[in-house]
Amino acid sequence: MLFARLNVFTKITLLFVMLLILVLFLYTYSNRESVRVIEHEIQNNTMNHLSTFADSVESNIYQLSLYGISIGQDSSIQEYQRPDYKDIPYERVKVGSAILEKINLYNAASKWHSTITLYFPRLQKVISTDYYAYIPYRKDEFSKPLSKSWAYTHEQFEWYTTDPTTAMDTPGKSRLITKISFPVHHLIAMLDQNKLNNKGDPFMFHPDLGLISNSSSNDTLNAIQSKLKVTELSGKGGFTATLDHTEYYVSYIQSGSLGWYYVDYVPMQQILGPITNSRNLFYASIAVLIAMSVVVLYVLYRSVQLPLLQLVKGTNRLSTGDFSVRLHYTSRNEFSLLFARFNIMAQRIQELIENVYEEQLRRREATLKQLQSQINPHFLYNCLFYIKNMARMKNEKAVVAMALNLGEYYRYITRSENDQATIKEELTMVKNYLEIQALRLERMHFTIDVPDDMLHKTLPRLTLQPIVENAIIHGIEPRTEDGHITITGHHTDELSTITVEDSGRGMTENQMQELTNNLHKPLDGSMGCGTWNVHQRLSFLYGERAGLSYEHGSRGGVKVSITWYNNINE
Repeated sequence: MLFARLNVFTKITLLFVMLLILVLFLYTYSNRESVRVIEHEIQNNTMNHLSTFADSVESNIYQLSLYGISIGQDSSIQEYQRPDYKDIPYERVKVGSAILEKINLYNAASKWHSTITLYFPRLQKVISTDYYAYIPYRKDEFSKPLSKSWAYTHEQFEWYTTDPTTAMDTPGKSRLITKISFPVHHLIAMLDQNKLNNKGDPFMFHPDLGLISNSSSNDTLNAIQSKLKVTELSGKGGFTATLDHTEYYVSYIQSGSLGWYYVDYVPMQQILGPITNSRNLFYASIAVLIAMSVVVLYVLYRSVQLPLLQLVKGTNRLSTGDFSVRLHYTSRNEFSLLFARFNIMAQRIQELIENVYEEQLRRREATLKQLQSQINPHFLYNCLFYIKNMARMKNEKAVVAMALNLGEYYRYITRSENDQATIKEELTMVKNYLEIQALRLERMHFTIDVPDDMLHKTLPRLTLQPIVENAIIHGIEPRTEDGHITITGHHTDELSTITVEDSGRGMTENQMQELTNNLHKPLDGSMGCGTWNVHQRLSFLYGERAGLSYEHGSRGGVKVSITWYNNINE
């Protein structure tokens, strides 16, 4: 898991960040839910107040409309239209005065003072509560159908009804036309009263006729009016609008009688101000906490994490073998003491390792000399047995050649204390050895093809001779046909290889695998020590990747590759 691989400081930082994010998320969610609930309550409260106001206005308008319809059924109205009063004008005036008195009594009892005008088309007379205006009867005024709803004109609302009511389309043929009108200041007074009681700012709006505001109207109403004109309004509803960087909730209800909209608006921010201030205070506190946490984390990082990282890097370098590492810490605290103890420990380990390393070098030199001493007697025994056999066969030439080559061999290994030899020196020795074997086996031939630029490279003494010897003994001698041994070499900037290939009988895959496995096992009595010694010497000097490798040769025999690296393994 990725989290498990992080260091302690990073884990603490991540946990703090996660906790902070969780707190911010929970508070933000809680704050939004609180704001949402309060906004919902504000909307419901505003709509309830507006509904109460609308019901009150509609109630007054309904009373006026109801009276306008019922007035035509009054007996005085019927009596006023008696035909026999045509010859008795006094009686008609008397009845008209009674009708006017009843209308005035209704106005006195009504909440709204309205102007009621009665038109009698058949008599072409008019009775009105408007004492200050003379209203003549004009036929052309009622030549068109009358509106069945309240109409707004000249700062007042007017409504017509006829008797019978079916005569609204042809008012000139009706018995009575009743006109009821009330001034707009009644609505303004109710708007003022509603604003005083409910702390709102109600007004009335019509898309074509404008608005009717309360007495203390302001510029916000004009902005809301513009918003209402571009909004598709239904019978009842509300919406939010942002005006001058202030958010308002606007609620509206359409009047069923007037056709206007009752509108009220509430500044949301004014009500949500305490919550907003609390939210801002919380965020400011979180910002201060984050700033303080960053300072604390920085101090912890400088005082704890950096020293720990230095210790980790120092121990890693120690584990990789770099015992010269030393830690430097300028602050005076617990880590300075720990660093001092670490430096003392590293110095002592370095001294111990250097002593052990020197001992290993001396032991390696002794081991190499021991391995080399095992090879020298092996070769000597073979040569002496050969001389003995040639002497018995009276082959003086072979005895002389063997003796001379044997003398050159011992001169070669005793001439210097250096365990390394150039490839040229090794090839000279191998050539002498092959010439001796060629004298012994007339059917054996050899070829040496090594580049000149490779002859100066070095390798352990007597590396090639055991390989060539095995090729002759195990590859060439068991066959009755002529045999051939080829020695080739090639190299790169890092790697050098000499290959010894014979045309002998070869080996099976299992035999070759067993021979390869024996190179990596401890030496025992069942294994030949020649090739094992060569492989071990190369591994000691050049590392585990150096040594011998076996594969099938192109001539049917075995191909042995001797590989080593140009830099001696230390």
